[in-house]
Amino acid sequence: MFPTPYTVQTRTYRQGPGRDPRGSLIESWDFPVSQSVIGWAAPQSTEPKVIGHDRVVIEVELFVPPGFRVGPKDRVIIPATGVMPAKEYFAVGYPEDFCFGPFAFQPGYVVNLIRAEG
Repeated sequence: MFPTPYTVQTRTYRQGPGRDPRGSLIESWDFPVSQSVIGWAAPQSTEPKVIGHDRVVIEVELFVPPGFRVGPKDRVIIPATGVMPAKEYFAVGYPEDFCFGPFAFQPGYVVNLIRAEG
């Protein structure tokens, strides 16, 4: 087991029971809940080399211990660092589970996060 010296906040995704004027289920997110994490990779940003393009997509890999609760469309708030202010990301799919290796070693999961700016 790896140490979990950092804390992020997660907001669980909910859908319904209400509907919007078009009949689609209303999306909402619960209040933030603090969870301990192992750490995260440096944010990677992509922006096409196109004149006038003003959107940046930022991706982050979040390293979490077994038992970390997160699912598709959940929001994860990574705290401010020396370079980046606190930001809220969307979880992409389910966590990548690395807990089924040899010798019962359970290092944890990788949660893929994404956000767009602009």
